[in-house]
Amino acid sequence: SQDGEIPPMASPTYGRILNIVQQAYGSIRNVRALQMIKAPFIYIHTLAILVHVNNILNAVAFGIVVGIAISGTISGTRKTTLVNMYMSLFMQFCFSMIAPILYLALLDVSIFIAQPFTYHDAKIPAVKYIRCLEEDLQKAANMGENPPLWEKPCFKSK
Repeated sequence: SQDGEIPPMASPTYGRILNIVQQAYGSIRNVRALQMIKAPFIYIHTLAILVHVNNILNAVAFGIVVGIAISGTISGTRKTTLVNMYMSLFMQFCFSMIAPILYLALLDVSIFIAQPFTYHDAKIPAVKYIRCLEEDLQKAANMGENPPLWEKPCFKSK
C-alpha cells in the first residue's frame, strides 16, 4: 500500500479486496471438499445386492415358466391352454428382461453419482482449466502493468 499499488489499510477498498480474496480461497476449499465427499458405499452395496438378487430370482422364475411351457408343448395340452402358457411365457420374459436391465442401468447411474470424478467420461479437465486460468492471469497482469491507451492507475500519486 505504501507503493500506491493497492489502497491504504484503513480504507474500505482495502477491506473489500481482502474480503474478495477470502471468498476466493473459501470457494477453492469448498470445491476440493466436494471432490473428497462420496456417497456412502453401504448404500451402493445394498443397492447392488438387491439388483443382483432380483436378477437371480427373475432368472429362476423365467426358467420355471420356460420349463412349464416346454412340458405343456411336449405333453400335447389343449390349444387354449397352450396359448395361455405362451402368453405367460412372453409376459414372464418381459418382466425378467426389461425390469432387470432398468435396475442395472439405475445401479450404474448411482455408482457414477457416488464416484463422480473416478471415471474418464465424468472427469473435470482441471489441468486444462488451471492452465487457462494461469494464462488469463498472466495476460491480466501484463495488461495491468502496461495499459494500452491510458495511464496505469494507482491509489497514491508517485
